[in-house]
Amino acid sequence: MPSPFLSSACIAVSRVPAMAALVAVLRDLHRHENQIYDRSRPADTMGGWYIDYLRQETAKTQGRILVAEGPDGIVGYASFHAVVTTEDDKDEIPHSYSYVGDLGVLASCRSMGIGGALLDACEALAREAGQHWLRLSVLAGNDRARAFYQRHGLKEHLITLEKPL
Repeated sequence: MPSPFLSSACIAVSRVPAMAALVAVLRDLHRHENQIYDRSRPADTMGGWYIDYLRQETAKTQGRILVAEGPDGIVGYASFHAVVTTEDDKDEIPHSYSYVGDLGVLASCRSMGIGGALLDACEALAREAGQHWLRLSVLAGNDRARAFYQRHGLKEHLITLEKPL
């Protein structure tokens, strides 16, 4: 049976998503990231304060939080920034782009097309905002997410290297 998430029809632009359900997805994302990155905050410390932070930050860039809803409630979310500028980057020609800050799907709902539907919705909003580029960041060690993003047409743009001291 095909997943109902294969189109962005079930993606909602939510100004005030259900906080508890959104926090559950956020914590699930952090549990996954904690396995890859030892400086990611522990999942149980993530809460409503971070959702409030996302709301404030996305509002600064004409963005919003998108949620994917299933029969039992919220199963995924993306924080979308519609207009990010490079005006402070003195070594670049000034331009703007859209940015996906977070994209998380409950572990029990992954590989059902939910992440793709969220990403497609972000891309559609970026186009509506007149942007020519959509960017996001991903942990270098998150091979599954990197492959997912590459399948969706994103390519490496800037690579940050780090050396432990």
